[in-house]
Amino acid sequence: MDCLDGIIHLKLMNMDLRLEHIQFITAANEKQNHFDVAKKACEAGVKWIQFRNKLPYSKSILDEALKLKFLCKEYNATFIINDNPELAFEVKSDGVHLGKEDISIQEARNILGENFLIGASCNTTDDIDLAQMNGANYVGLGPFRFTNTKTNLNPVLGENGFKQIMQEYSNRNLSVPVFAIGGICADDIDFLNSIGIYGIAVSSVLANSSDTKASFNQLNENFLIKKNITA
Repeated sequence: MDCLDGIIHLKLMNMDLRLEHIQFITAANEKQNHFDVAKKACEAGVKWIQFRNKLPYSKSILDEALKLKFLCKEYNATFIINDNPELAFEVKSDGVHLGKEDISIQEARNILGENFLIGASCNTTDDIDLAQMNGANYVGLGPFRFTNTKTNLNPVLGENGFKQIMQEYSNRNLSVPVFAIGGICADDIDFLNSIGIYGIAVSSVLANSSDTKASFNQLNENFLIKKNITA
């Protein structure tokens, strides 16, 4: 079994059926709010939405999260909330994604219980190792390249950084599914598949597309076909 086959074998053993291979992260702008971009993504075929609103908790954010939850239910899509396990618990989302400066995975698990998905942002192999040890269901590794959708970026990893980390991931026999994040586009799929990435998390490539369905189909077909996975 070569390095890539070993990574894929570990990932399939560890796969949660709620973990689609493509996750869409909402980002509002002057033309579209979080619900608008999420609806476009769902209509295009996306089956995993992350609500990412960095504003302080408010009644309007709660209402928006509930609208997104029901939207995802309508389209049979997994729905997770960025950073806020209390909000995730309140709206009964499918889970939460934690940044490196957020509360710990253990604290989030205490709030949410065992049935919620918990993802963790990672920038190094040690981050991935720790997240797996603490019970993360998946990790988001990045940023792959610079992105305008997030402030206070961790160091940009690029192809060399990703390749090195995924080699160390294999050497340590890690198995938590790894999602590439940070400016991912269709042209990156070949490389990301070659190093054993489980999935990708995207935002602008779909939110800013004039044809969201075509853009999603391009990502989805490239990613799944090259993995020999049936959608």
